[in-house]
Amino acid sequence: MNIASFRRSRVLPNFLIVGAARSGTTSLYNYLKQHPEIYMSPVKEPKFITAQFLRFPLNGIGDGEIERNMVKSFDEYNKLFENVRHEKAIGEASADYLYYFENSIKYIKEFLGEVKIIIVLRNPVERAFSNYLYLFKEGRERLSFEDALKSESERKRLNWEYMWFYKDVGFYYQQVKAYLKSFQKVGIFLYDDLRNDASTLMKSMFNFLDAQTSFSPQMDVTYNASGIPKNRLVYNFLTKSNFFKAALKPVMDSVLPVKRRSHTIEKIKTHSLRKPSLLPQPREFLKNIYREDILRLQALIKRDLSHWLV
Repeated sequence: MNIASFRRSRVLPNFLIVGAARSGTTSLYNYLKQHPEIYMSPVKEPKFITAQFLRFPLNGIGDGEIERNMVKSFDEYNKLFENVRHEKAIGEASADYLYYFENSIKYIKEFLGEVKIIIVLRNPVERAFSNYLYLFKEGRERLSFEDALKSESERKRLNWEYMWFYKDVGFYYQQVKAYLKSFQKVGIFLYDDLRNDASTLMKSMFNFLDAQTSFSPQMDVTYNASGIPKNRLVYNFLTKSNFFKAALKPVMDSVLPVKRRSHTIEKIKTHSLRKPSLLPQPREFLKNIYREDILRLQALIKRDLSHWLV
């Protein structure tokens, strides 16, 4: 059976959240999947599309685990959607599809055909620093932000995973332009709107997906927040497997439902982090290298992005 006929006979995504990384895509994934008319892949970032063309192995610190969690076969990818029932919008969220736009678009067309595309963009300076803090929080990044920026070219040469490319990921113009040119329905949203008026943004996103806009998801949790752990031992206990958590699990299962427990843990994790400020020198450096790209992007998407250059 060729891919086209396989696609007709199986349930596959009709929309994708393609990025950008560290722009609230994990929160959006969790808010969207609450909607009764929307089905989200049980794996938040299967990365099936990029798994078709990336070079393996990925060689950054901790990249092996990222690679092991990628969904590489079409059959395995299809199984992510076997529990779809009556939902009209079926999607997944893999934030590297935007950065690797050239090959991603080709393989999206091949495997999924014409789908709706959701892009969420964040001030690239803030995005880069958030990306750094995320990997630092996970115990993977060991350099200062300034030194990590200087190491980016070498990391790319050594085939590290794209999340290490703090600077390069934020050049959005060509990425967004390619998706606008290649797909009929592309929804572009800003992280600023998610932070300032999440309810309105979600209604816009529901409308884009032809889902009922009257639905109000629970949005009192920020998922996958960046920051530096106030106490590394406490943070590791919350996020990593250990004997005590395994021993307590049966008790917790009987007292607190899994969904409610994960919701509570996310809140605790967020409160266990502190948010350092980006120093003036790297901020100015990044702002200057992004300036032209931001201005071109602003004209392309017809949104005022002047606050990104302040």
